[in-house]
Amino acid sequence: MAEVKAKKVWYKRWWAITLFIIIGLAILGNLFGGNDSSSTPSSSNVQTNSQQQITTKTEEVKTYSIGDSIQAGDFTWKITKSSTATEIGEDLAGTFFGEKADGVFIILDVEVENTGKSAKYLMDSYLKLVDEQGREFSPNSAAAIYLRPQGSALMFEQVNPGITKKGKIVFDVPAGLKVANIRISSNLVSSSFYNVKLMI
Repeated sequence: MAEVKAKKVWYKRWWAITLFIIIGLAILGNLFGGNDSSSTPSSSNVQTNSQQQITTKTEEVKTYSIGDSIQAGDFTWKITKSSTATEIGEDLAGTFFGEKADGVFIILDVEVENTGKSAKYLMDSYLKLVDEQGREFSPNSAAAIYLRPQGSALMFEQVNPGITKKGKIVFDVPAGLKVANIRISSNLVSSSFYNVKLMI
């Protein structure tokens, strides 16, 4: 009777064992390799994060007085006068046309020159009032349109190089406000600004 050779079980074959080892190493390599790359920050990432933490918005705070010239971007500003009022407008046939202040109006007379090399848009929002508590007050354009003479409000317009605009900017602030700074910026998103001391 012929001798029958026993078949080797599949997992005892050398190629099967080798294949399992290769697959296992590949899986382990992906697991541990992925964790190492994600958990270990590179030196460039560390430096970038450090720079981001150190970098903060810089505020160029300079204090000026009424009548001083202030260069902010391409505009040179000069606050020439300040006054107050409780209402702006006029009575016509017994009817008041205008705006009454919720508190008191502070009216600034300003001169602005475009010292740049191209036309720039000028906005009254480049100016804000800041009181001693750090509260900011934006211009009241709705009241400014009733200023007399007509067209004296300085709100939004394009100014060509070398042209100086004169006008008034109106703020509605709480009654009794005694000390405020006029804060001038070169644009709406600038973190640099200039302070003009204003005593009311």
